[in-house]
Amino acid sequence: MKLAELLGKKLKEIRESKNLTQQDFAEICDMHPTTIGMIEIGKRKPSLRAIEVFVEKLNIDYSDLFDFKNEYTLEKSDNELKLELGRVVNNFNKAMLKHMIAHAKSIKELLRKK
Repeated sequence: MKLAELLGKKLKEIRESKNLTQQDFAEICDMHPTTIGMIEIGKRKPSLRAIEVFVEKLNIDYSDLFDFKNEYTLEKSDNELKLELGRVVNNFNKAMLKHMIAHAKSIKELLRKK
């Protein structure tokens, strides 16, 4: 699943959890309902400003909007997986990062032997 589709699905999930229709949400965000609909199905990518508005109007954190851990699929590209790994380790401290690197090197060596 592409990032735009994941983001749209998450936006719709959050919007519905707040009992907002697309029409209501569009009005709150000062956008056209079609724009919201296209974003929610992944056919349109929201601007950074739109993302700021969504976060503000839904009263959520950015991490809520980009929390795709329940959306993991085998269809992810190498780059998508690398980005996901980057998000996971972003807040690791130095010791945790060193540990992660050691494990990654061990896994790489094991796979090379196969």
